[in-house]
Amino acid sequence: MEVTRKNFKEALPLIGESIAKADFLVIDTEFTGLINGRNVSMFDSPQEYYNTLLNGSTDFLLIQYGLCAFYWNDEEKHYMNDAYNFFLFPRGHPGPEKIFLCQSSSLDFLASQGFDFNKLIKEGISYMTEPIESRLRENLTERQSRILNDKDPIVIPDENKQQIEDICEKVRTFLDENKTDEMEIERCNAFIRRLLFQELGSRFKDEAFVETKVLENKSRVLKVTRIKSASDSKSKDDQKREKEWEEFEEAVGFSKVARMISQSEKLVVGHNMLLDVLHTLSHFFQPLPEDYASFKEFAHCMFPRLLDTKYMSSLPPFKDKVASTVLPHLIQTLSEPPFTLPEIPALSSRGYTFAQDKHHEAGYDAYVTGLCFLAMHAHVTRMRGEKCTRVTPDAAVLKPFINKLYLAKTAHQDSPYINLAGTDPSPSRDHVFHLTFPKEWQRNDINQLFSAYGQITVNFLNETTALVALSRKELAKTVSRAFVDNNRISLVPYVKYKLIAAKIFARQHCNDTSSDTKVVRDVASKKSRVRSSSLSLAPQPTRKRTSSGVVKVDDFEPPAKKIELTETTEDISDVISKPNGRRKNTKNKEVDDNVTDKDKVIERFDSDSKVTCVTTFKESYDWD
Repeated sequence: MEVTRKNFKEALPLIGESIAKADFLVIDTEFTGLINGRNVSMFDSPQEYYNTLLNGSTDFLLIQYGLCAFYWNDEEKHYMNDAYNFFLFPRGHPGPEKIFLCQSSSLDFLASQGFDFNKLIKEGISYMTEPIESRLRENLTERQSRILNDKDPIVIPDENKQQIEDICEKVRTFLDENKTDEMEIERCNAFIRRLLFQELGSRFKDEAFVETKVLENKSRVLKVTRIKSASDSKSKDDQKREKEWEEFEEAVGFSKVARMISQSEKLVVGHNMLLDVLHTLSHFFQPLPEDYASFKEFAHCMFPRLLDTKYMSSLPPFKDKVASTVLPHLIQTLSEPPFTLPEIPALSSRGYTFAQDKHHEAGYDAYVTGLCFLAMHAHVTRMRGEKCTRVTPDAAVLKPFINKLYLAKTAHQDSPYINLAGTDPSPSRDHVFHLTFPKEWQRNDINQLFSAYGQITVNFLNETTALVALSRKELAKTVSRAFVDNNRISLVPYVKYKLIAAKIFARQHCNDTSSDTKVVRDVASKKSRVRSSSLSLAPQPTRKRTSSGVVKVDDFEPPAKKIELTETTEDISDVISKPNGRRKNTKNKEVDDNVTDKDKVIERFDSDSKVTCVTTFKESYDWD
């Protein structure tokens, strides 16, 4: 069922019923972009992964939301689905203006899939966070109360008096002639309209009712309506206040659905759903915290049961049977033996069927994700020798997969998930090194350098630095000793590299908070191979739980965006020690490492430098 602002109010009760009767819910989303700036490294910890997405993804807009409710048919003993495809677009009045990023490759991809951007902007459902809703609700209540009790009129400036008098005379003529019941006053700015509300309201209080009318082209005019009785006057005032509240509730919009999902505490399923969860929380609930532990608590509080089918399909018994976990590939694999894809029908116009084939429509993708989940659930249940019936969120068969969000980029490096309800995996990085190499080197040169140590994994940071991981981890110490005398490269253990990078950022952050001056770095002539790295250590806003269990933010405004450090070759290589205890400066002179931290200065850093949106996370292999 497609839901826009035109039918959202009528569809809301149906959505509530679907959520209430569902055994589990499935979500999927579409955005205006994926990542801005530094991309995720395949060696990032779950905390670093979160910090990178927090800095690089939350300014994109969530434009389509798919919700599919799977409920049990007791008579026929099978599941059915109610599916909803929401177009979302936050509007200004009466909500706040929304400024957001777009990524050209993402919009191009959506357009190629038939996404209707005209419908998005014209008919998209608005939304807002809880803090903003609370603030605007209080403002509207206060404003309506102030209008009722306003005893201090605005003094009309001399230059506006004649215009106000002329309009009042036109209204007087309109009322005396008694030819029509309505008239419109055009070509008035906001201040003149405010003065007219005051003057017309006082002069013609019992004869006319004044209100603002918004035309199709979004321009505003004043509408004057003749009052025919005293009860009519009171009714018009009541209607105006009711209309303001209706417009406000419309601006809250889809946030009501997201909160219904949260309050249901049902099992929520998604495929590769980390970004879905981040955007759901930040757009409909509250700004995401900078503190990682607070994020995990916040997410678990809002959605106590989450299941990621991409994580589920990456584990035994599916790992060896599923060649690709991209959603279209996964559904095809699960349609063939030894798996069985269930048939999940729907009432007319209330859900999808598999034959509709509307991939990358959020509602349909949510439906397909639900089919994948049911197929995998049935397979595991049969392997345990149990009878496959309904899904029970607390069943032992699902316990290994609950509340673990898949991390696509780091999965093959032994840190495949964020555990919202427990401790994250913390794999060793002793076999990983930060490598600085000559600018003319290519991947083959790096392979040749490490040829004696087996296969390697290379993650380029820019044109002269990369992270290199050994497949034969036991040779890590040998590698460190082997390249001590190699003057063309610098090889530093990953842990030491991260500590130095953290110190660089911490010092720069301290400088930025203590002074308004900016140090400019000239990076115009440098070309990155892929992207650079950043670490963010900014303080988090104060968060607390209420008696209802909802996490609240003390300030209504979103927290300040963290400063992002863009590291280039010179940032790290200028301060990273070579294995022999010496290091190179930019003039190729050797300098002692016995230097205090305060003697080391970060030069040429530009916090305002522009970074182009990269497109490393492509639908074809990671963000499916």
